[in-house]
Amino acid sequence: MGLRTISQYIIQLEKRLEDVEKTVQQLQKAHRLDPSIAVDLQSPTEVVAQEQQRDYNASGQRSYSISELGEVDHSENSIDGMGAMRFTDEEECGFFGPSSNIAFMRYISRAMAMANSDCESFPAISPPIQRPGGMVCVTRSRAPSIRQVVTTGATPAPTRVNIYALPPEGRTQSLIEQYFQKTGQLLPFIHEASFCEIYIRMRREGFNKVSRTWLGLLNIVLAISASLSAKDDVTPEERIQESDVYYQRANGLCDRDSKRSASLEMVQYLLILGQYLQGTQKSVQAWTTHGLAISAAYQLGLHSPDANEGYSPLECEIRKRTWFGCVLLDRTLGMTFGRPCSIPESYIQTNAPSKDIQMLCSVSKKGACPQLDGTFYTAAIQLYVILYKVLDFCYGQNLGLQSSLSTADSISHILEGQRQLNEWRSQLLPSLGLQIWEDLMTLEDVKKMEPQSIISHRFNIVLSVRYHNLRILLHRPGLERFLEAFWHTGDMRDPDKRILMQTNIASVQNCVESAVSIISVVHSITTSTASCRELLGGWNYSLYYTFNAALVIFGSLMAASREREANPSAWGMVDQSRPYVDKAIEALHRLDSGNRVVGRCVEYLSQLSLVLNALNLDHSNFNSTTVSSLLSGYPSDFFNSQGTDQLPAMDLGEFMIDQDLDFLGKFFNAAAE
Repeated sequence: MGLRTISQYIIQLEKRLEDVEKTVQQLQKAHRLDPSIAVDLQSPTEVVAQEQQRDYNASGQRSYSISELGEVDHSENSIDGMGAMRFTDEEECGFFGPSSNIAFMRYISRAMAMANSDCESFPAISPPIQRPGGMVCVTRSRAPSIRQVVTTGATPAPTRVNIYALPPEGRTQSLIEQYFQKTGQLLPFIHEASFCEIYIRMRREGFNKVSRTWLGLLNIVLAISASLSAKDDVTPEERIQESDVYYQRANGLCDRDSKRSASLEMVQYLLILGQYLQGTQKSVQAWTTHGLAISAAYQLGLHSPDANEGYSPLECEIRKRTWFGCVLLDRTLGMTFGRPCSIPESYIQTNAPSKDIQMLCSVSKKGACPQLDGTFYTAAIQLYVILYKVLDFCYGQNLGLQSSLSTADSISHILEGQRQLNEWRSQLLPSLGLQIWEDLMTLEDVKKMEPQSIISHRFNIVLSVRYHNLRILLHRPGLERFLEAFWHTGDMRDPDKRILMQTNIASVQNCVESAVSIISVVHSITTSTASCRELLGGWNYSLYYTFNAALVIFGSLMAASREREANPSAWGMVDQSRPYVDKAIEALHRLDSGNRVVGRCVEYLSQLSLVLNALNLDHSNFNSTTVSSLLSGYPSDFFNSQGTDQLPAMDLGEFMIDQDLDFLGKFFNAAAE
C-alpha cells in the first residue's frame, strides 16, 4: 500500500471517528436530558437567523403571533429538551404564620362558624382549620394547563422549548419598554441603558456576545412584562401562554447556573423570577426562588459596603439597589406567606439609593425628574423598615411561638408603630417630593390626573396603597381579638382588659379606614379608562391589597354584629364600610377579568357579601344582590369544588387554600336553605 493510499485511509478513519464521536455526544446529550425528546442540533446563531427570517412577512413588515413563540411545556413532571427541571404535582405542607391572609382567614372562618351555630336557622359548620395559623396543606404547585382547561383535561406529552429562540424584534422591544415603564420603576435595580445596549448588540452580533445568564435575565424580563402588562389587547389565557414560554426559556438557560455559580445578573434574574412566580399560579415556588437570590447576594457581597467600594459608581449603585431588591421582596414574602424574614434588619448597612444616578433612561424621555425612581425606592425602603418592625413586635417575626404580650406592651407597640408611620408619611415623603393620597379617591380624581405626570402619580398611588396595607397589618391584631371573642368569653371587669378593649376598637377603626382607602383607589382606577390602569402596580399586588382590605371590612362587620349593641357609636364607622365589600368585588372583576386567580378571589368575596346578608337575617336581599352579576365572566362551574376534572386545584398560597372555598360554600348553601 502506497503512502498516498495510507494517508487517504487515515483521513477517512479520522473522518469516520469524528462522525462517531459527534453521534455519541448527541446520544449522550439526548439521554441526559430526555430520551423521548429530540435534541435541537442547531447552533444559537442559526436559530436566531431562522427566527429573524420568519419574523418578516411578504410586505417586509414584522408580524407577531402567539404560535410563533414555540411550544409550551405544560407538564410539571418531566425534564424539557434543554434540561430545565419540572416538578411533579404533590401534596405538601406549608407554614403560613400569623401575618398571612390564610392565618387571618382562620379567625374569620371560626367566627363565622360560631355565629352560624348560634343562629337556629343554620346548622353548625366546622371551619377547615381550628388554629389561626401554622401548617396547612398546599396542593398542586403548578398552574392548570391551558389545553387542559379548554379541551380534554388530559396531560399533554412533554414538548421541547428552544431556549435560544426569541420573539420578533418588535415584540421584544415592546416588552422590554413595558418592563422599564412599570416593574422596572417600582424595583429599579437594572440599568435600562446598559440592558438595552447589550440586547441591541446581541441582535446585531449573535448570541456568542452574551452569557446564558444574561439571556435568561432577558427572557424573565419578557415573561413578567407579558404576564403583568394590561396594555396589550390579549386575553389572560393568551398572556399566560406567552409569558410561560419566556419563563421556560429563562428557566432552561439559568436553572443549571443558579446551582453552580453566582453573578449579579443571576441575582437579578432570581429576583424577577420570584416576582413572576408571585404573579402566576406558582406563587408557592416564589419563596424557594427568593432564598436562592439571597444566598447568591451574600456570596457576591452585595450586602457589604466595603465590597461595593471597589466598583465604579454606576456598578456600585446597581449592586446596592439589587441588594435592596432582595430586602424589599424578603419583607413582602415574609408578610404575605407569614414566614420569618431571611434578612435581619441589622444586616442592612448600605447607604440609601443615590438620587444622582439615573437608572431608567425612559423616565427622562417623558420629561419627568431623572431622580424620581431613586426617591421612590428610598421611600419604599424606609416604609419596609417599619414593616419589618411590625412583623417583629406584632407577629413575633412569624415564628409561631404563640407568646402573649401584656396589655401595656401591646398598646406601646401599636402606638410606636403608628408614630413611625406618621413620621414616614409627614416628614420623609414631603422631603422626597412624594405624598400619600389624603382623601378617598373618586373617579373624578382619576380623570383629573395629567398624562404627563403619570409616573409621579403612580409612585404616590403605589406608596399610598402600601402605606394603608401596612397600617392594616399594624392594627389587625386588635380586630383578631374581637373575632376571638366569638369562641372565647372572658371577664371584662379587669381594668387592663377594658383598656385593651378600647385600644382594640380604635385599631378596628384604623383598619377599616385604611381598607376603605385601598378599595377606593383600586375601584376608582379600574373603573376608569384602560390607560389609567397603568397607575397601579402589577395586578397581583393590587389583587392582594384589595382582597386583604375586603377581608378586613368583612371581619370588622362580623365583630360589629357582636359588639355594637354594647357601644353603638363606636361601630358606626364600621357599619358605613359595608358597600366597600361590593366595591372591592367590582374592582377585582375589572382588574383582570378572566384571570383564574382573580376569579377565585372574586367568588370568595362575592359569597362573603351574601353571607353578610345571611348573618343579618336579611333574606329579602339574599338572592338579589348585585355582586352575582359580576361572575358572568367566568364559567358557570368554575368555582365548583367538585369540578376538578375541568379545573385542577390552584396554588392560591398568598390568598387562601382550597378548603376556604369549600367551607364557605357549605356555609353559603346552609344559609340559602
